Amino acid sequence: MRLALLLLLTTAASPSGPPGENLFRGPARCVLGYLEAVRLAGPRGPVLARQRRPQEQDYRTARALIAPRTLAEIDRLATRGVDHPLASWRAAAKGIVLESFSLLEVRRAPRGAAVVTARERWRQDGNSSLGVTVSEYLVARVVGDWKVVDRRTGEHFQEREITEGYPGWFDEPAASARR
Repeated sequence: MRLALLLLLTTAASPSGPPGENLFRGPARCVLGYLEAVRLAGPRGPVLARQRRPQEQDYRTARALIAPRTLAEIDRLATRGVDHPLASWRAAAKGIVLESFSLLEVRRAPRGAAVVTARERWRQDGNSSLGVTVSEYLVARVVGDWKVVDRRTGEHFQEREITEGYPGWFDEPAASARR
């Protein structure tokens, strides 16, 4: 399975977008990097009182793959006590960590963005499994680099929502094409 995914990542071309752009080399690689960083930052085994709880700084690598406007939104929501779906360090502080994941699909989205679908297995405080979720990640270029913009669990990103939403959160296609 992993070999097939690696072959797909290196050979699949996108059906649209700039010539030579590959959905698997940009958006899929970004989400793979983000999810792997989240998985590695989480504690192994039980998160007990004698162990240090995960901190936001443990998730530096994952945060580096999140769009700046999204990070600002995460911080804004946190001041109100609300968790954003990409704030995995807040979930980890409650003992909920990503155990494993696999990519299911990558598709082109409006405004030069992409949506990456992943299956995720979460656990809580050392339990074998909290559950399996299917999440969609909205990924787009921000100052030319692919970044994770948003996450939906159990819901799909609608084209209209991407077309009309997220003003100024990521590069418009014309700006990305010039880079």
